[in-house]
Amino acid sequence: MSLRLAAVFGALSLVWLSSCGGTRFTCDPSTCPTGCCSATTGRCEPGTSTEACGSGGAACSSCGAGQTCVSNACVTPNTAGGASGGGEVGGSGGGAAAGGTAGGGSAGGAVIQGPVTWYKDVLPVTQTKCLSCHRTGGIGPFPLETYAQARPMAAAMKDAVVARRMPPWMPSATCGTPFVNDGSLSATQIATLAKWADDGAPEGNPADAPPPPGPVGQLPRVDTTLTMSEPYTPTAARTDDYRCFIVDPALSGARFVTGYDILPGVTAEVHHVIVYIVDRAAARTKDMGEAGPGWTCYGDSGVSNSPGPIGAWAPGTGAVVYPAGTGIQLQPSQALAMQIHYNTNGGTRTPDQTAIKLMYAPAGASVTNAYLLPLVGNGFTIPPNSMGYTHTRSFANPTRLLPIKVYGLMPHMHTLGKRITIAGVPSANTEDCLVDIPRWDFHWQSQYFRPQPYTVPANGSLKMTCTWDNPTTRTVRWGEGTDDEMCFAYIYATP
Repeated sequence: MSLRLAAVFGALSLVWLSSCGGTRFTCDPSTCPTGCCSATTGRCEPGTSTEACGSGGAACSSCGAGQTCVSNACVTPNTAGGASGGGEVGGSGGGAAAGGTAGGGSAGGAVIQGPVTWYKDVLPVTQTKCLSCHRTGGIGPFPLETYAQARPMAAAMKDAVVARRMPPWMPSATCGTPFVNDGSLSATQIATLAKWADDGAPEGNPADAPPPPGPVGQLPRVDTTLTMSEPYTPTAARTDDYRCFIVDPALSGARFVTGYDILPGVTAEVHHVIVYIVDRAAARTKDMGEAGPGWTCYGDSGVSNSPGPIGAWAPGTGAVVYPAGTGIQLQPSQALAMQIHYNTNGGTRTPDQTAIKLMYAPAGASVTNAYLLPLVGNGFTIPPNSMGYTHTRSFANPTRLLPIKVYGLMPHMHTLGKRITIAGVPSANTEDCLVDIPRWDFHWQSQYFRPQPYTVPANGSLKMTCTWDNPTTRTVRWGEGTDDEMCFAYIYATP
């Protein structure tokens, strides 16, 4: 890679050139083709809940007593043989209902015949779709690693998957898929979990169990764990406190970071974390300039000539493993600055000591240097009491020299966010949908990686569209406070 191109990729201030516009959202069949339009809010709803069921941009319906929303339509379950319906869970996929007896039942269009047991049928699903959160030490409220743990939760499991609350897989099934480690459930998997609960959660034969899984929701290997040198209590002077802390891997030679896992110390007050690569000496000077642990750092680390971040965390983010053969390089002269946004709207301030686990590429491995490039969609003004306000920005390939390979995307908004979409624009009048989060949830954010990279041509661009509902009496603009909003994403890319 040329020095000029490396400088473009490595610049801390890299924000892709943009043009912007804000428009009012109108819910109709053209803007809400897979969901329904709420008569109350004007929003495009997924159309898969009993309170708002429908499709094709029609008005949402409220299902009657005893009914459920299946495949975006209100139906009355057949308790003798199970309810039937089509679709997948996850993203904007359709619905699923479940029921039945030991003789068989259907859910989401899938018919399950014969007995369903934990070891033979349910454990393979929980291993691949649930244990990233529902494991000992995970963020789930209870583990699902063993039959003894899962059996008392069978009814709750059925309720959660049929209602599409779990697993919390946010991308639309019709945009950018498949993604690596897709967390959504198929119709057959939903029907399996539902029938198992309906049949009394039988255990089955342990000999039918699949092999134990490898690390789920964790790094395959942890080469080092870096922790803040001392706890920090967020300031009482403001509710949004941005603070940077040095965590130093103390490398003796250059290494590639190929995975990380950020572990917030106090999740109730950690809004997000971004870990920047910084010059060690410059960061230490910054640290010594303020009393107490760390230093104030809005926007970025505040350390000049940083090549950018190695990773980020927001609620819902788990361990991240970068695509094979890629990584972000660290030099021996560099340390890491962990920028933590603390939000204390809850009123309490608890000492925090956040940590990060790192996985390096083996010494001598062939690795392509990657970068986390920011898409900053600022410039919007969301009026008070406005629903479905939409803002779009376009980002030209910053090199203007070579194509860029986009492996992953991490969209980000705050709590008023409703929808965020990123598309590739390889040429005029051509768009390729890369990721669409049709029902934004601040508490479930993640990075989404493609099996193969998407190529943005030298003269191509990316387009990001954000939609918000602002029921407040405030005008809301771009800002770093929790009550402000963002239209932002990190793009994991290589030249």
